[in-house]
Amino acid sequence: MPDKREKIVRQRVETRVGCRAMMLVRRVNSGKWMVTKFVKEHTHPLTPGRGRRDCIYDQYPNEHDKIQELSQQLAVEKKRAATYKRHLELIFEQIEEHNKCLSNKIRHIVDSVREMEGEGQQK
Repeated sequence: MPDKREKIVRQRVETRVGCRAMMLVRRVNSGKWMVTKFVKEHTHPLTPGRGRRDCIYDQYPNEHDKIQELSQQLAVEKKRAATYKRHLELIFEQIEEHNKCLSNKIRHIVDSVREMEGEGQQK
């Protein structure tokens, strides 16, 4: 029996013929498995009839289409964010205007009270 602590390296038959398609999966600290690298493109035609593996390619759209879809969503969200930003700016402008108006009213009240106090002290 070989020692289990020794790493056994098996020689594999070369089947990839330079194809870079791959999927790396690693187990993270939480115990879950996570895809860490995925290359979808093959440099050779795929063999049909491989069962469920072929269905996976049908589930995911072309990368270009996905990038285009995400770019469109990003543009929509940027427009929405710009609209929200403008609304907030308008609200802050109104608040600033209201603060100035209140400050003027308070200043007028303080001046009136001082004036009345001055008249009261003169009598």
